[in-house]
Amino acid sequence: MLVSITLHRTAMIGAATLMIGAGGVLADSHSPMPDAEFLTTWQQTFDGLRDMSSKWGKQGVDAFKALQDAGVPVIYLDIRTEKEWQDGVIEGALLINLNDLPIAENLARLPEDRNAIIAVYCKAGHRSTLAMTMLHQLGYKNAISMSGGMIDWQKADYPVIPAPE
Repeated sequence: MLVSITLHRTAMIGAATLMIGAGGVLADSHSPMPDAEFLTTWQQTFDGLRDMSSKWGKQGVDAFKALQDAGVPVIYLDIRTEKEWQDGVIEGALLINLNDLPIAENLARLPEDRNAIIAVYCKAGHRSTLAMTMLHQLGYKNAISMSGGMIDWQKADYPVIPAPE
């Protein structure tokens, strides 16, 4: 139970940090503070994170593989480190390290369609939850954390390719 509380607290702090950092990207460039609409959205997401159930914003690897097999367009966002990418990636995945996600040039790599299904994954699923929260702040309502991450993807024997150079 203590581990769960500690992990939950760490996730909340990390998500809050990412969201505050995103405020600089989203806020009016003439104002040092984010606008009221952004703050309201941020608070709603934070409240959702605080009150999240074990399934909030998460799907297992089988759900994403089923979508892929059915021809549903899914954008995979790998937020692991460059070193982790060397262990293989999901074909076609955008490779953006979690720490680099809030950088404007990386935000520009995200799809223009805010309704796109984005499967956010890391090694096990913790960092992807933080990234998913930030993406929700940016208006990507269908950003979903891939529960179990790359560990479960590989355990299910789903295809992995070498990271592009």
